[in-house]
Amino acid sequence: MTTTESLLHWLYALVMGLSAAAFLIMSRNPKRVPQYKYLIHTFVVIWSGLVYAGIAMGQGQVELVGRTVYYARYIDWVVTTPLLLLSLTLTGKYTISVRGPITVGLLGTQVIMILTGLVAELSPENSRWFWYTSGCVALLVVLRMFWGPLYDKAKEQHPDIQRAYRGSARFLTVQWVLYPLVWALGTPGAGYIDPFLTTVLLIGLPIISKAGFGFYNLSKLRNLSPEVYEDQPEPSKPPGMAFTTPNR
Repeated sequence: MTTTESLLHWLYALVMGLSAAAFLIMSRNPKRVPQYKYLIHTFVVIWSGLVYAGIAMGQGQVELVGRTVYYARYIDWVVTTPLLLLSLTLTGKYTISVRGPITVGLLGTQVIMILTGLVAELSPENSRWFWYTSGCVALLVVLRMFWGPLYDKAKEQHPDIQRAYRGSARFLTVQWVLYPLVWALGTPGAGYIDPFLTTVLLIGLPIISKAGFGFYNLSKLRNLSPEVYEDQPEPSKPPGMAFTTPNR
């Protein structure tokens, strides 16, 4: 890793740290958004920042057949992408029960998507694209679920919830389609994008999809109209979590 690449990873860690601080500050005036939503996004950026700090220090990588495999990225993604998906799921079921197979199916498929990407990058050329294709199929299943049954749940609720979910789902859809595209064209795949630009893209994309999504999603929920809470004063909560309705 070059000095410039190391500095870029340190910059990423700094952005994630500042984002975590911002989420915690926002949580002090939650505007009826449940505290667990703020915590989810705080955990996402803290973990991701720590992993990228490790990469900046030369950890989480291995040389394989003349190329560097950053397996630490997958350690980041296998934790943070299910949390982002959980946040989206909680948005889609904001005022109704979160129990059911949709959440489990989404999170499980998301983990498969990430791990097949890791296996693909560690695999030789003759099997790499099998694992890559398997990950893409898992991504399509995820997209089908949150534009299908989960979106149907959002449409059962107040129009503001529908708009918040739809915007958040579009945000993640664009980001998660770009990841496999960069993977396929960059050094993990066909190598059409040089290693430095691949690194830049795999730093820029997570900033937008993690910190950017957190700010976007929370802002949508913080600006919900009061009518959303008239029939359901408490937003939905995960099983086993206590909830206290915060003041505006």
